Amino acid sequence: MNLDRAFKLYDIRGPYPEVVDERLAFILGRGLSIFKQSHRVLIASDIRHSSPSLKRFLAAGFAASNVSVFDLAEVPTPQFYYSVASSNFDLGVMITASHTGEEENGFKPVTKNGLPFDEGEIMALKETLKTLTKEKAVVATSRPERLNTTATYLQAITAQLSNKSFKSRVVLDMTKSSVASVVPGLFHSLKIDYHLVKSDHQGNPLLPENRRDLEKEVRLQKADLGIMWDTDGDRVAFIDRFGTLIPMSFILGFLAQSALKLNRGKKIAVDVRAGLVVRDLVTRAGGELLIVPAWHQNLQFAMLSDPEIIFAGETTGHFLYRDFYKIDDGLLAALLFLRAFEDDGIEDQVNSLKKKYFELPEKNFACSDQIAPNVLQKLTGYYRLKGESVSLKDGLTVFGSNWRFNLRQSATEPFLRLNFESRSDSQASTIINTIQSQIDAAQKSLTHE
Repeated sequence: MNLDRAFKLYDIRGPYPEVVDERLAFILGRGLSIFKQSHRVLIASDIRHSSPSLKRFLAAGFAASNVSVFDLAEVPTPQFYYSVASSNFDLGVMITASHTGEEENGFKPVTKNGLPFDEGEIMALKETLKTLTKEKAVVATSRPERLNTTATYLQAITAQLSNKSFKSRVVLDMTKSSVASVVPGLFHSLKIDYHLVKSDHQGNPLLPENRRDLEKEVRLQKADLGIMWDTDGDRVAFIDRFGTLIPMSFILGFLAQSALKLNRGKKIAVDVRAGLVVRDLVTRAGGELLIVPAWHQNLQFAMLSDPEIIFAGETTGHFLYRDFYKIDDGLLAALLFLRAFEDDGIEDQVNSLKKKYFELPEKNFACSDQIAPNVLQKLTGYYRLKGESVSLKDGLTVFGSNWRFNLRQSATEPFLRLNFESRSDSQASTIINTIQSQIDAAQKSLTHE
C-alpha cells in the first residue's frame, strides 16, 4: 500500500499489489464510512483478476463501520454509476483502473448522484486514510447483499432511443471489457445485426495496436461500422467500413450535432483538446461551445453548475448526456452514434471532414513534473512574442490563422501532451517541428539553470 502513489486527482489507482492492495481496500471502506458518514453503500468491480479480493476487503472495511453494503458484482462502470444514482445509495465505490493494464487496479468513489468526488474531496479522503494505516484488515464473516440492476439499466438506455429499427451491420470488440456482460443481449433485443471479434489485447481503444483485429474484421465482414469499448465501458471508439479509426473529435462533433437537433441554442461542453472541427460542427448546429479543462470529471462538474449544458464530451471517448444522470456511458453513446450514423449520413460527412481538417494523434513529449510548468511558461512567451492568440486554460492553447494546438502537462505521467489540428496539412510538419524545438530548448535551458 502506498497512499501517495495511489491517490490521483479524481480517483485511486496503481500497480497491484505494490501500490493498491487489500489493506488499502479495507481502510478505504473504513475511511469513506467516516468521511461521508454513509449508511447504504453500493460496490462493484470490473473483470480484473485482482478485483474480487479487493472487493472483499473493501466490503469488510464498510462492514466494520456498520455500513450496509450491496454488491453489483462485475458490471460496466456506467451501470454502476446509474445504479448508485437511481437506487438511493449514499455512496458508491467501483473497483477498476479504467483502460490501464491488467497489472493495475484502483477505486472510483462516487457520491449519491453517481458523480465523482472533486479534487478537494479526494485529498481530504487521503488525509482521513492516513489516520487509519495502523488498523488491521479483517475480512467480514458476512457477505454483502447482491443486487442486480441489469434489466432496469438496459431499459433506461433503450428509453433514450427512438423506436426506429437499426439497419447497419456492425462488428463489436469487447475484449477484456466488462460491457461483455450486457452488450450482446441488448444488441440482440434491438435486432442489431452484429458480429463479435475475438482478440487478446489491452483495454485502451485509442492505441493502434489494440484496434488491429477489429479493423481487420470490419473489412472482412464488409460491416458498416466497428465499435470498441475500454476495459470498464465508459469510453467508446468507432471504426469506419474501411477499417480506419473515426477521429474522436469527429465523433464528439457528430454527437453534439445530434443532441442539438431538438435543443438549438443550448450549450455543449468539451475539453481543451477538442479542435476546430468540433467548434465548427457545434456552431453550425446552433449550439454554444463551452471549453473546460481535460478529464471527464470536469465535464460533469460543468454540467452540475450550468443547466444549459445538454451534452459534453472528451476526445478520449467519454461522452455524457444531461438526461442520463450526467454520466459517461460508452454503451449509450455507441447506440446514439449508431442512430446518428444511419439518420444523418455521417459516413459521407466523415469523408468530407477528412478533406477539410488535418488532425495529429496525441503526441507525448517526455518532461519531468518539476520543470513542465516552466517549459509551458517559456513556450507561452515565445508564441505571445509571435503575436499568436494564446489561452492558458489547462496548459497552453495557441490559435493560428488556420490551425490550433493544446500542450498540457499530464496529470498521471511525466509527459507534455500535444494535440494539434489544422485546416490543411501543408503547414503541420513545420509547426510541429517548431513546437518540438521550443520544448527541447526550454528543457535544456531549465536543466542548466
